[in-house]
Amino acid sequence: MWTYTVNLVRDLSPNVKRFIATESLFGIGVGISSLILNLHLLDLGFSKGDIGKITSLGALTIGLASLPAGFIVKLIGRKTMLVIGMLLAFLALVLFGIGTSIVAVTVAQLVYSLGVTAIVNSEIQLIFQYCRTRKEETSAYSLLFAIFTLFTGLGTWLGGYLPEWLPGHTTMYQYAFFVAGGCLGLSGILRGLLLPSNYTKAQGNVTAAEEKNGSEVTKSSARPKKRHAMYFLLLLSLLIFNSGFTFGLLSPFLNVILKFRFQMEDGNISGVLALSGFFFFIGSIIMPYVVERWGSRRTFVFLFLYNIAVVALMALVMPTAVFAILLLIRGTGFTMLNNLMDSECMSAVAEEDRNLFAGMRTVSRSIGNTIASYWAGYILAGNHYSMPFLLTAVALLAGFAIYAWFVQGKLDRRLQSQT
Repeated sequence: MWTYTVNLVRDLSPNVKRFIATESLFGIGVGISSLILNLHLLDLGFSKGDIGKITSLGALTIGLASLPAGFIVKLIGRKTMLVIGMLLAFLALVLFGIGTSIVAVTVAQLVYSLGVTAIVNSEIQLIFQYCRTRKEETSAYSLLFAIFTLFTGLGTWLGGYLPEWLPGHTTMYQYAFFVAGGCLGLSGILRGLLLPSNYTKAQGNVTAAEEKNGSEVTKSSARPKKRHAMYFLLLLSLLIFNSGFTFGLLSPFLNVILKFRFQMEDGNISGVLALSGFFFFIGSIIMPYVVERWGSRRTFVFLFLYNIAVVALMALVMPTAVFAILLLIRGTGFTMLNNLMDSECMSAVAEEDRNLFAGMRTVSRSIGNTIASYWAGYILAGNHYSMPFLLTAVALLAGFAIYAWFVQGKLDRRLQSQT
């Protein structure tokens, strides 16, 4: 396994390696901010319901802005879009640290969401653009997310202690936002300097004869092909919607659940979530190996069933230590499932459709995330801490049905046709 991972890294394209290396700073900044944001808002006097509304507003903004972002990225380029998004996220974290009112927090959330929109609508297409083969695309995505989750875990751990080392004035978490913002800003600047702007993947499998034949295809034959491609994108988007829904029910609120369900201190919360980030890293690293050995279909089925079983168990009454263990092993399976879903879906989409699909994917995930976050905020406001886990298990079961009945066969055929 270790040799397999070393070979993956060694064989990556130089630009892919630079991209992945700069992901470390991005992960640290996201880890710090994701831990402290809810706790900061609680200290400012916002209720759990307010936090749910703010979280859902962010997801809704990402959803609404993603389709326009898909067109903007065609005009300004993927790299420029990515750098702008990271600098907007830097600005938003500074605003979170400065503002104390509901208006200021809302503005900061909107700016952060616009930054995230720019990032998610350019990042994966850009790193895939630097890849030479479809196999490298899967490896690059997994390693990118592995570095992100590893350093997100480090950032989460830092987020638990930075407020003690650098206590702020508005709340103890204020200056930690500035550290997180600095990491995002530096990552954006480094990517602006190190990554090439104009880089086109070599299309070695397209011959002159094929190009000539392609130019002679009539409009009548092109329209059914285009409709079929759009139908395929909509099916993939339905699967991504389910992924966003299952994420929104739990992931934004794990720190709140640990704080109020198990009465954990901030330092302990950051430790558990940081360790969970390491298990995310493990899941990201082993995913390409598992897919190569099992194939995507068997891996999809196993991961859906695994995640359903684990998250359903987490709804039961149990000691804190047992819950923490389940949280860690859930992290590995959840990361593997979402990485597999994102990488396989993007790889199955033709290069010319990837910007469009990136927008559709982000809209679908954001709509699911918005609905789930808004709902979960009210559930937690009523102190129903087990309900989000039960709902997540049901949602995962629905996602498995969508995959098995509508997506599996089409995804397999599309991926086989591109090998």
